[in-house]
Amino acid sequence: MCDKMETRYDNDEDILNVEIREGKYWKSVELDNGVVIDIDKEGNILAMEVLKASKVFSKTKEIIENAKQEA
Repeated sequence: MCDKMETRYDNDEDILNVEIREGKYWKSVELDNGVVIDIDKEGNILAMEVLKASKVFSKTKEIIENAKQEA
């Protein structure tokens, strides 16, 4: 396991990368929503990459603001 999770954002490519744990990479699986997960042979998620991150998270700010108003 990593000492701390690492997060990087590539503004030019609009890609968010989150490294969750260290391990021996086996393969990547792309989900329907543009999220790619890197896994090891045991099925542990090593990293997650969000393609077109600004689109994927576009409603997050609105959802947070609505939740604050409801609280």
